[in-house]
Amino acid sequence: MTGMVGGASARPDDEFLRVELRGLEPVPAERRHGRPRELFFIWAGALADFFSLFAGALLVSAAGLGFLDSALVLVLGAVAGGVFLGLLSITGVRSGAPQIVQSRMVFGRRGAAIGGLLTMLIAIGWFAYDCAIAVTTTSALPIFGRTPGFVPALLLLVVAGVSFLVAVYGHRTIAVFQSVQAPLFLLVCVALAALTASRWRLGLASPLAPGPHLASMALGFTLTFALMVSWVTYAGDYSRYLPVGTRGGRVALASGGGSVTSLVLCGLLGAAIQTAAPKVLLPTLIVHLVPVWFAYLFAAFIILAELSSNYLNVYSAALCALAIGIRLRRWAAATVVGVVGGLVGAVVLFAGTGFQGNYVDFLTLTYVWFPAWATVVVLDSVWRRPVVDAPALVAARGYWFQGGVRWPMMAAFLVGTLATVLFYNEPPPPGQWGWVSPLAQHLFQGQPADISGLVGTAVAVLAYLVARRLEGPSGAAGRRPAPAT
Repeated sequence: MTGMVGGASARPDDEFLRVELRGLEPVPAERRHGRPRELFFIWAGALADFFSLFAGALLVSAAGLGFLDSALVLVLGAVAGGVFLGLLSITGVRSGAPQIVQSRMVFGRRGAAIGGLLTMLIAIGWFAYDCAIAVTTTSALPIFGRTPGFVPALLLLVVAGVSFLVAVYGHRTIAVFQSVQAPLFLLVCVALAALTASRWRLGLASPLAPGPHLASMALGFTLTFALMVSWVTYAGDYSRYLPVGTRGGRVALASGGGSVTSLVLCGLLGAAIQTAAPKVLLPTLIVHLVPVWFAYLFAAFIILAELSSNYLNVYSAALCALAIGIRLRRWAAATVVGVVGGLVGAVVLFAGTGFQGNYVDFLTLTYVWFPAWATVVVLDSVWRRPVVDAPALVAARGYWFQGGVRWPMMAAFLVGTLATVLFYNEPPPPGQWGWVSPLAQHLFQGQPADISGLVGTAVAVLAYLVARRLEGPSGAAGRRPAPAT
């Protein structure tokens, strides 16, 4: 079951505060609506949250960079990821299908399911972390020193519940909420900047020697790029309702521009605040630097901001669940995802391990397949511009290729991912598990320099070009029907 539209002729498929009934099936031309600027607010809202503040703060606190080199790394990583997000948003307009469904054109029906499964699991993980950071930030307020221990659990329940409720309503409701919440959060960040500016030390320089300093800048780029590129498998989910004739450049600029704007502005603010006390965890530092009344206001907006990210996490995870063959309605899948994510969030929140170290581990370990996947999909879907057979995207026998897999493109994806893993070089915090590539450790002489995303992207480009040449001009068009059962 793909969450088919029931009674589609009776009322619109995509309406504010009415449950979206459309599941995987592509949006037909007559049902398309909206403008690219809606994508700006959707993606600005996704990145206008505490994690973007945290991304900038980590460059100072964990990577050991100064403010100016943190700013440089932040901008470069955000723009690099924004390019991928923008280009992949174009595929949603062209196919009218969710991103993972559209990727069946690239990897085949069964090949695309691998990305769908990974995206679903990672989206649930992000949902859990967003819930946890909302509760963690709120728990840092002074009043929580005198409140019962059940309060964090209650906050987690509220955050998780509201998140998947909005996702159950669907695309249009998410778009409206994002268009309001993103500007509000950025305004609160302006007030936060005004209240903390006197404590900033923008002249703070890195204490590291030249070699370790360069290594930390490379690691900081990866952390920023990883945060941005972790959204790319969602991109088409939110552009598929735009009219067929919408210009691709405007779509890419709106999606990429919204995400880059939020990440850079929030990240710069986080880095600036962290310069006041580089070794103090950011939620606690903010509470100590601002008046008590504003601390409560900021905590409330942190919760709203994490909700903005979670709408997308739950919505896209539900679509991925349908794409890999879980037979539920879209709204039911979103409910299940929300419940599972809330339970995982409770584990993250109450497990008693270091939040910052766990977050860095989660971010870097889960992103290793994104650069190669996104590179192959962008090259094959946007630059090659194949003819889209929309009905075949969801048909049981559509885009079957050889046994359901387009092997040359899968090989390019896997080779690029392997290259990313071979150069993965993020040492785990003391006392925590982690894997570091021996090749990268030897290359960088033990320094935590990570260029895995850059290497994975470059290798994926080369592997894709080789795969296209081996496949021949008719390879992509030579789809085979699924065997009869």
